[in-house]
Amino acid sequence: MCAKGDETMKAIVKYDAKPGHMEVRDAPVPKPGRGEILVRIKATGICYSDISILDSKYKGRKPVPIPVILGHEGAGIVAELGEGVDTVKVGDRIGFEALYGCGRCFNCRNGNKNMCSDWEHVGITCDGTFAEYIVVPAEGAHKLPDSVSFEDAAFLEPISLTVRSLEHVKPMVGDSAAIIGPGSIGLFHLQALKAAGCTPIIIIGLEKDKQRFEVAKKLGADHIVTIGKEDPVEAVMDLTEGRGVDIVIETANSPAALSTAIDIAASRGRLSMFGLYPEATIKPLRILREGLTLYGDVALLPKHFIRAIRWVEYKKVLAQPLITKRFTLDQAEEAVEAFRAGDVVKVLFEV
Repeated sequence: MCAKGDETMKAIVKYDAKPGHMEVRDAPVPKPGRGEILVRIKATGICYSDISILDSKYKGRKPVPIPVILGHEGAGIVAELGEGVDTVKVGDRIGFEALYGCGRCFNCRNGNKNMCSDWEHVGITCDGTFAEYIVVPAEGAHKLPDSVSFEDAAFLEPISLTVRSLEHVKPMVGDSAAIIGPGSIGLFHLQALKAAGCTPIIIIGLEKDKQRFEVAKKLGADHIVTIGKEDPVEAVMDLTEGRGVDIVIETANSPAALSTAIDIAASRGRLSMFGLYPEATIKPLRILREGLTLYGDVALLPKHFIRAIRWVEYKKVLAQPLITKRFTLDQAEEAVEAFRAGDVVKVLFEV
């Protein structure tokens, strides 16, 4: 999947295993092998995982190779076909999945390639999207409707995670919901839950999330709860007449968020967990007595990506309202600094 050609391209490379060692470099343009395609990247976004790899803190199923081109959220145009590819053609506008299973293990053969222990992941186990070109398997490429912009398509991967999450929690018209963490995943969920008829929808975050709260209000959040100014559990209970919420989406990168999620859930509540932390304190007795269901999952399946395209096509969930800063690849340092500052929702590289 990572064969190299003779031509060069611009790319953002983590070139050393030490934290923070990143620079814009000339890298070989990859060549597509059998079943692969070369994609000319048009737009690509920064994700928390990219920063965790840059800081040498990422803990995945497989080690990150060094050097590596970062990035896994992207969209572009098919530039070249490998042998045997007939599902797309040169010039097609596409989005593409970031994860590919081994195809041999039980989970892959059972339709759950996201549970493969030997997966390949764009920007994590091989070169990623922070470049002018990338090679990906044709099986993960999806043609884009003309109405879907590259800006929105660049974020089909996190939108697909939202599809997966809603598949688990099964929202119904009139369900109440709370989202802990007003980052991009949280705000994609806000749009999706709103479209599904959930009300009220409560956004919970920190004082530093002021700009994200403003975006949330524009996207239809019914209530904002600021941790530090008010107790989130008390606030949610006040807003729901003591019942709690039917659905909780936990996207904060803090172990305390899971405990809060359990405490604000209504009886028979459904909770979807996104926070990346190795340990957290939970209350098994409350889970048991309230009949709560907690969903954990990772990455996505093709069906999620296909539905995400439909969401964007019909303007139910969009990335453009979340894009707060735009950069070129040459501005890699400024882009990372903007992401770290925390006053942005989504950072986009326009290639």
